[in-house]
Amino acid sequence: MDPVVFFVVLSSFYGILYFFDRFFKSCMHYPYDAFLKNTGVSVNFMSLHWHTSAFNRALLRWGSAGNSCTRRVMVTSFNVGVLATFSLLPIGLILLIVTIFSSGEADGSAVSSPSGGGVPVQLEILLPGVNLPLEEIGYYITTLVLCLVVHEMGHALAAVMEDVPVTGFGIKVRKRRGVTVIFNDLYLPYFQFFFCLPLAYTELSNDHLNGLRWFRKLRVLCAGIWHNFVFAGVCYLLISTVGITMSPLYAYNEHVVVTELTRKSPLRGERGLQVDDQITQVNGCAVKSEESWVACLQNTLKLKPGYCVSADFVQLNDESSAISHHSIDGQLQCCDELNPNVSCFEVVEDANGDVPVELPQHVCLNVRRTLEEVTEHCSSGVCSEGFCLRPLMRNITAIMTFKRQNFNGEKLPPVIYVGHPWDVTRTVGISAFVPRHSFLKAAWPDAWLLLLKYNVVFSIGLALINAIPCFGFDGAHITSTVIHSFLVGRVDQHAKRDLISVIITSVGTLLFGLALLKVAWLSFLRPLL
Repeated sequence: MDPVVFFVVLSSFYGILYFFDRFFKSCMHYPYDAFLKNTGVSVNFMSLHWHTSAFNRALLRWGSAGNSCTRRVMVTSFNVGVLATFSLLPIGLILLIVTIFSSGEADGSAVSSPSGGGVPVQLEILLPGVNLPLEEIGYYITTLVLCLVVHEMGHALAAVMEDVPVTGFGIKVRKRRGVTVIFNDLYLPYFQFFFCLPLAYTELSNDHLNGLRWFRKLRVLCAGIWHNFVFAGVCYLLISTVGITMSPLYAYNEHVVVTELTRKSPLRGERGLQVDDQITQVNGCAVKSEESWVACLQNTLKLKPGYCVSADFVQLNDESSAISHHSIDGQLQCCDELNPNVSCFEVVEDANGDVPVELPQHVCLNVRRTLEEVTEHCSSGVCSEGFCLRPLMRNITAIMTFKRQNFNGEKLPPVIYVGHPWDVTRTVGISAFVPRHSFLKAAWPDAWLLLLKYNVVFSIGLALINAIPCFGFDGAHITSTVIHSFLVGRVDQHAKRDLISVIITSVGTLLFGLALLKVAWLSFLRPLL
């Protein structure tokens, strides 16, 4: 879907929703207000809200952790979270500095890997329809909600464990008259979507929070970052073990299955590939995973295989022109260039330099019929039966033979395609998950895997950014707590300690703002000019 169309449709949806909300509030005031109150839904301009108190008991039970063993585990976990947060701080600052002062040749900051492979580590703004496929906006929004809920749930659990009242929890994205919208119900989850982007918050009692000792306070402030870090680790573990967890339902990395054929795919048609076909080989190269699928397609350009064909077939089907000639690009031709179904084949000498006397050096054969008669592939010109023929193709063109089978393992007729491998990779969707049962779809585990990858990237990014001392982030509160705790004996006046905290946070905010502006310029603004 085009990004403009998407945003127009979404804006229209919000407009209609807002119109009916105003209409029902004016015409059906009491019934509609009762409906909104019972469901917890509220509609504002370009934003949708939902809040509920259904999770209050669960939040209290999890945070209180009456079992002493469970409480010790949670305390230890949050202690590790404090250390992890402080270890992320220098990483985040170094990343910001490298991003600001890098040349920008690689569209962002890049740090080469120790092996010298030049794998970039870069700060990048991810937006659907810009540098992410718009079709994945569902994954984008779902991931944002999950990461934000996990982050704020960490703050809430740590606060309950430290006996700090939580006066609000949920997702919101804007302020009204400069004051954050807060619901005073205890442990009240609150969800708000502005257009299509959510934002989360946890409102704590400042008096109770500031009354804690400095390390207990840091447990609460660092809990969100730690939860994001742990959540990313859990998602990465699920990605690493996806072959095991999916094994009862799917065979993983045994073959690949066709999941999609675009409308303009040259392999569509009755004699082409079909959705749910299992591809086992490409030109004799075994296909067992997505990586081997790409490698086999790339090898079709690098390795020009020969085909063992009988002399009788060649003599009966040779359509060579009277005189071989060179085409405009210098490629030797022995066929009618207007006939796309034929190609010129060269007879390959064997290892001893022998050339069959009964065949000419170049012959013109129908590609499909020739490949259907092939008994085996040859590389050195040696065939157990027949003679070795190698097609004379342009460097950007290859002959690809796809061997396939159906769901039951029965072999299907091979699909033959003459063209560039890039046409295959961009128009044929495949999956390494082969269903074991007919009611399963190969696209389902791929969707699950993509969602996990989104959560790993977003969770690590959210944890890293929140550790930076920047206004509006957890790092600002963490910096203030550390300054007031460790400088209380050296700087007596509270106002001076506040000033030091503000200066440090302002420097972090400046670095973050400069890095953000540079990435925005490299990623979005400069390409438009």
